[in-house]
Amino acid sequence: MYYIKDAKIRRFTEIDGVRCAEVEVRPGAADDPELLVYITANSQQDGQNDYDMVRIIRNDADLELDWYDNNLHSAFEEVTDKAFTDSTHITAGEEREKFKRELLSYGQLSTEFAKEFGG
Repeated sequence: MYYIKDAKIRRFTEIDGVRCAEVEVRPGAADDPELLVYITANSQQDGQNDYDMVRIIRNDADLELDWYDNNLHSAFEEVTDKAFTDSTHITAGEEREKFKRELLSYGQLSTEFAKEFGG
């Protein structure tokens, strides 16, 4: 499981024509990479937005070596489909949902999403 030490919205952007929040997630474990998680509002139920993670990018950039922040080198790898794996205690889908719930409840992220996505 990926433990969240810090998370913040870097910017709002579009992926495949869908408005998304690009969230920078710093890991709680020393061996885990930083992640860029792209979140969008997918539907509104009972007046509240439901959010979905549409893309996850592993950020292995080292600021001393990769001083420019771009995705044209191997420091950025898309891991949307392989970020979560089955284990003996939890399925990949359950782990993905748990990570999403923890991310959405981190700090003021859900409030910022609600403002931006109109929820």
